[in-house]
Amino acid sequence: MTRVMEAPADRRLLDIDGVVGDLPSFGADDLEFLRWCAMHYVAPLSVILRRTIPQNIPRASARRTVLPDPGPEDRGQSGAVQDALTHVVASPPYGPSIAELLRGADPSRTTVVVAPTVHEVEELAASLQGSDGFDLIVAHSELSGSRSTAAWTRAATGSGICMIGTREIALWPFVDMGHVIVVEDARRVMRSPSTPTIGVREVMIERCRTRRVPLSTVGPLASLEMVVAGAVITAPPRRQWPLVEIADRSEEPPTTSPLLDRTRAAIARTVRDGGRAFVLVPRRGHAAAMICLSCGSLRRCTSCGAASSGADTCERCGTVFATCSTCGSDRWRPIGAGRGIVIEDLMRVVGDNVGERDDDVPVVVGTERDLVGVRNMALAVAVEVDTMALAPTYRASEDALRLLVRLAQTLEPGRGRRCLVQTSDPGQPVIAALRAGDPARFFRDEAASRKRAGFPPYGQLIALEVSGDPNSGAESLIATELDGLASVLGPAELIDRHRWLIHGRDLTRARVALRHVVGLLRDRGARVRVDVDPIDL
Repeated sequence: MTRVMEAPADRRLLDIDGVVGDLPSFGADDLEFLRWCAMHYVAPLSVILRRTIPQNIPRASARRTVLPDPGPEDRGQSGAVQDALTHVVASPPYGPSIAELLRGADPSRTTVVVAPTVHEVEELAASLQGSDGFDLIVAHSELSGSRSTAAWTRAATGSGICMIGTREIALWPFVDMGHVIVVEDARRVMRSPSTPTIGVREVMIERCRTRRVPLSTVGPLASLEMVVAGAVITAPPRRQWPLVEIADRSEEPPTTSPLLDRTRAAIARTVRDGGRAFVLVPRRGHAAAMICLSCGSLRRCTSCGAASSGADTCERCGTVFATCSTCGSDRWRPIGAGRGIVIEDLMRVVGDNVGERDDDVPVVVGTERDLVGVRNMALAVAVEVDTMALAPTYRASEDALRLLVRLAQTLEPGRGRRCLVQTSDPGQPVIAALRAGDPARFFRDEAASRKRAGFPPYGQLIALEVSGDPNSGAESLIATELDGLASVLGPAELIDRHRWLIHGRDLTRARVALRHVVGLLRDRGARVRVDVDPIDL
């Protein structure tokens, strides 16, 4: 129930059949925030409210602690302090950095820590066990229904706790929220893949704004969204990550191998010396890059600069690809490196000493997902930077830099440790930032580029996917209802659906119209997915 109204005299009200629980799933102080979520993610309020409760709805087993909303005089000397956005530059494990933030938090109130994966939640909980003044509670997606409900009940009824959980806890009711800490807010897993596509960073920024509590993020890099929002960044005085060695593909003859001779030699030497190596390959979904067989130059779109796959046109802007801009050749080969191909290549060098993360081998080949928990490496290798940094998405460069910094941070402290990054374009901004050990210039240039294009955080994007009933009239309905409210690109025909991209500096009015469109399409039998702030375009 969100409000109580007088019943119309001519309307008969139905009886309440039963009550599934006695504890409120949200309070009046969060209702404004939850309504914002429903509007921002173009979802019914009921769907958002469902995300505020666990699998098993609790009955009254604890008395909710009702605390008065603290006034300005109780929030410290300055409201700006309580409303602060901060980012702490750190490398895994993040326990020491979060422990430092907890020492500055009010132990009588609730601190919420959101981490990307179950492994990281449990690792943080183990390192923070016994934190002074806080009752530590763990909640993540792999808990049983009863344990999740027990954690939810503590959040909804008490204060003085530190709740550490995965993204599911972002909408839980915290009776006396005092501080929010988000670990690696830019990771893909920090955003729900299904409708509504709730992103932890965005909802926590809005929630902390309405509740007037501080928000801190922790990770290898501050996201551009946090930088533009004015976050105060705490970073090391000099380099923010270890030295990175660049391996330029143009320095060796073109080859069909995903690994350069220099890289293979470094891996073989590491194994011979008894060290461990992690080899990062592009995650599934990146477009394969192409290089010229004559000169080794990277095939790039002449209009937008995106790396090209084997297609005849650019996946980002549609420009038709021509011959190599360096030598004029029209002969290309793909350099996208999958995990299996790299493992097969390295087996010729180190034999059975290479495998996947769960294998007991000194050389592990994996994707971003496999980086979690990897530490104390003697060698870290990035096989294909170009397919990541030049992928046809607006966040490609930032995501690539963050991932490569995380890779560099897996190195064991000490002399002789190396992070080796292969590239066919050593002049690109990601490589320049890696060499500098400081992302300041990178973020200035990236912010200017996105501002010109009107991409987030300077603009707003919504992807709309429609499948199912071909007679739903989606194309004409979308064109009519959103006319003059936003730029609409599409439809792009995918395997089993059509996709539109809705773009504008401010999509507030377009969101209202889109809610109507989505409702009509679903009533006509179509399946609709609304992807707000899409990662992949």
